[in-house]
Amino acid sequence: METETEAKPRPFFRASFMTSTWYRFAEPIPGLEIDGKPAPYPVVNERAVRATAGLTLIAAAVAFASAFLLQEYTPIKVITTLFFFDFSVRMFTGLTPLSPFGVLGTLLVINQKPEYVGAVQKRFAWGIGVALSFTMMLVTNNDITGAIPFSFCIACLVFMWLECALGFCVGCWIYKFFNNSSVSDPDAITPACPGGVCDTSQGDQEKTLVTSD
Repeated sequence: METETEAKPRPFFRASFMTSTWYRFAEPIPGLEIDGKPAPYPVVNERAVRATAGLTLIAAAVAFASAFLLQEYTPIKVITTLFFFDFSVRMFTGLTPLSPFGVLGTLLVINQKPEYVGAVQKRFAWGIGVALSFTMMLVTNNDITGAIPFSFCIACLVFMWLECALGFCVGCWIYKFFNNSSVSDPDAITPACPGGVCDTSQGDQEKTLVTSD
């Protein structure tokens, strides 16, 4: 018989496929704690984000290889246009239900226990994705070639690989430099970031996840 001092195992639960209101980018989960700290802010499932990044990496790599090795540019024109749409809708409605890659990525991990992280830095990162994909869409669809477009493609592939393979979100890391104000506020609750890359307190995440009494 279980005693009062024995810790009860935390129940397994699945992440929701969509937010309670379908067009919401993200929403908070009542009572959620991340790394033992209250998380009253909107969150997204990091597992779904990484799965989505993996799918975009595969699509981008195939299109890039087709252009670079075979001089067949139609796939990369289609993919850059699709990426621009995909990142744009993600900024407003999240991974589901309008993002094609987001829907597939979410379904791939739907039966896994979710790992929640703050949504605000992901939205910032996807905003960078919008800018990069829009630039590449213009470049590829206007048949512009050379070292600069090549460098952009390589950078995008590296960013996506870092996200899906290492869980390192470059856009989230950049976001922390726009969020330094939270360090001066002792009562600030900074949205949790995978690996602590959004930490604005010079390496001490405890200082940016202080709760108010």
